[in-house]
Amino acid sequence: MMRIDQLSPEAMRRVRGRRIGMVFQDPLTSLNPLYTIAQQLTETIRTHMDVSEKEARARAIALLDRVGIPAAARRIDDYPHHFSGGMRQRVVIALALAAEPELVIADEPTTALDVSVQAQIIDVLKEICAERGAAVMLITHDMGVIAETADRVAVLYAGRMAEIGPVRDVILHARHPYTAGLMGSIPTLEQMSDRLVQIPGAMPRLDAIPAGCAFNPRCMQVMDRCLRDRPGLTPVAPQHEAACWLLETEQHHG
Repeated sequence: MMRIDQLSPEAMRRVRGRRIGMVFQDPLTSLNPLYTIAQQLTETIRTHMDVSEKEARARAIALLDRVGIPAAARRIDDYPHHFSGGMRQRVVIALALAAEPELVIADEPTTALDVSVQAQIIDVLKEICAERGAAVMLITHDMGVIAETADRVAVLYAGRMAEIGPVRDVILHARHPYTAGLMGSIPTLEQMSDRLVQIPGAMPRLDAIPAGCAFNPRCMQVMDRCLRDRPGLTPVAPQHEAACWLLETEQHHG
């Protein structure tokens, strides 16, 4: 297994784009405003693939067409500011897929878009990555997007993994208090409630993470051990793990 944190800058440059593609949160700042879409796409393609300028342009047009840019052969010579937010995000997806990576990391790719465009962007990302056999790592705060899109989900708190498992298991049977709080804060159509769950307190600064479990100042079920020792991931079901001392207590009592 390759550890990319130990690679040289030159080796890392070969990984970016070719092995790992990236879709950033804000497409306007992800694209260089001084270069046309054609220049940015063809440069990425030719940097990682041995193709001519003509072939790179043909591939770029095909990519733009695939992600849903109308009149791609004409629009390819436009600048980023000529596109709407949703169209720019489609261009960024094309850019991330240009060198045919094995993994695409999408960081909040739909945050600035309206709901209907969000669904279109997620569908495009899913379809193209499925066609190309690429994995997608989606970074988001939107549990609805996770429920509709992902196979597995990892819930992070203060930079540490609180829970990981199949999406259905984690959403319906959350075992970490933080995950349970997140799910409880989402309104449902099935059950009317006067108040949603609110997690007290605030996220700690990363330079001031408390000892033990990072969630302990906000947890309603905190124990003495939570203040001292940092919990590791504990299996709670097939392929489902959570980092909480409550699980060890449950297993002992069980």
